[in-house]
Amino acid sequence: MSIDFVILTALQVERTAVCGALGFTDEHSVPQGVRNYWRGRLELPGGGAYEIAVAQALDMASVDAALLANDAFHHWNPQGALFVGIAGSADPSVKPGDVVAASEVHYFERGKAVPGGKRPEPKIVNADARLLGRCQAISWSGSVPVEPPESTERPPRVHCGVIASVEKVIGDEDAKREILAGNRKVLAIEMEGYGFSRAAWQSDERVRHLVIRAISDAADALKSDAWHAHAAASAAAFAKHLLLARPLEPRPSGSTSALPP
Repeated sequence: MSIDFVILTALQVERTAVCGALGFTDEHSVPQGVRNYWRGRLELPGGGAYEIAVAQALDMASVDAALLANDAFHHWNPQGALFVGIAGSADPSVKPGDVVAASEVHYFERGKAVPGGKRPEPKIVNADARLLGRCQAISWSGSVPVEPPESTERPPRVHCGVIASVEKVIGDEDAKREILAGNRKVLAIEMEGYGFSRAAWQSDERVRHLVIRAISDAADALKSDAWHAHAAASAAAFAKHLLLARPLEPRPSGSTSALPP
C-alpha cells in the first residue's frame, strides 16, 4: 500500500488543525495496527491529487515520534513525510504564529557527563533538499483560519532554519541560553523533530522528510497555552500551502486502495 504523504503530529491540537486544513473528518478515520490514521485526498492545482494519511503520536518526545514515523512508513510507504505542529521561539525575530521549516534538526540531549556538568555531543539530521527548497521558493500570504489570542496587524511569516530538538518542555531563559550556546542559528525549540527525522533517514526508502513548526511561545517563564490553537493552525495552513505547490509528483492513480469519500 503506497501513498504520497504522511503528516505526523504530537498533540491533539496539532492533529485537529492538520485534519481541518485538509478537510478530513471522522469519516476519514482508518485504524491500522495500534495506530489510528485520518486518510484522504488533496486535489492539486493543474490536476492530480495527493493521497495523505495523518496521525498523532501516543505521547510527546522523540521516541514516540520515531515509533510513529516507523509505523507510518511501514503501513503506507509514503514518498514524503511532514511533522507539523508547534514550538517555542529561540530568536526574537521569530514571533508567535510564525512558521519555521527546519533546514536541519539539532538534537541537544546527547553528551558525556563530566565533573562540573556535561560535554555536549549534538546530533544533526538535515531536511530533505527538495522539500526544503520548495519551502524557500514559495510565498505564503500568512492566512490562518484561527484568530490569534492577541490582535496583531502582522501576518505570520515563514523562516527556514535550524530547529533544536530536546526531551523536555523549555520554559526557562537559562535552559534556552544553554541550547543557543550549542548553535547560535537555532530559530525554534521542540521535542519530536529529531526522532521523526532520524526515522526517515534510517528508513529503507529514505522517505523525503521535513519538520514544520509554528511558534506558540517564547520558551520562557511566560510560556502558556494561549497561542496553541492559532500556532497549530498556522503550521497546518502552511503545510497545506506547501503541498499545493506540488513539491513531489503524485503517484499514479490506482497505486492505493479506495479512499473514504
